[in-house]
Amino acid sequence: MRVLFTIQYLGTRYAGWQSQQNAVGVQDVLESVLEKLFGARTRIEGAGRTDAGVHASAQKAHCDVPFAIPLRGLVLGMNDLLPHDIRVLAVEEIAADFHCRFRAKRKRYAYRIWNDEVMDVFRWQTHAHTRQPLDESLMREATAGLTGKHDFRAFTVAEPEVSSTERTITALELERSGREITIRLTADGYLRFMVRRIAGSLIEIGRGKMETDALRRSLEPAFEAARWTAPARGLTLEEIEY
Repeated sequence: MRVLFTIQYLGTRYAGWQSQQNAVGVQDVLESVLEKLFGARTRIEGAGRTDAGVHASAQKAHCDVPFAIPLRGLVLGMNDLLPHDIRVLAVEEIAADFHCRFRAKRKRYAYRIWNDEVMDVFRWQTHAHTRQPLDESLMREATAGLTGKHDFRAFTVAEPEVSSTERTITALELERSGREITIRLTADGYLRFMVRRIAGSLIEIGRGKMETDALRRSLEPAFEAARWTAPARGLTLEEIEY
């Protein structure tokens, strides 16, 4: 039967979601555990890649298990074998033709910044640290105009391996709670480094080092490459909508 996993992980120790030849990806760890449980190599497909050091609170992945097993038993069995920084939160049976990546409609990411002179030791794995005071009102102003469909080629690698760099951001929110600033984006898809470069630019704007219209100047038809890439540890994949 085909099953859909909801998976949580801290990406600090991993080279991203995707299986790697010369490094350990989250996918590698999960497939190793599935092989131990079922006695056969079992391929697991993720709904989206995350870069090295990026986290997920609700990554989705599916696989075809070689024989029927109670879903609760699968959750408990996998979590008994998984390392402490990867957890299976839920498993559900799905149609045999369901593909978690191709069926995804929107994905939500959160980028978290700890804005204080001293970094909080309990947040160093999941938050970027900016010592200089950030003006969240300037950062919020700078997000205007990013929602909707745009060409985000300025926010990815120089030669992206995709047919189109157009993406649609349906929601972009920025909020501060004490010393924590959270940037939350929902979009139909993302380019490599896209969220981290938006966040990096917003940090520079919040520090007063860039103009508030810098992000808008990077969109079509103008092109001004975003030079600032925020650290991976501040980024978390929060939700995938089907």
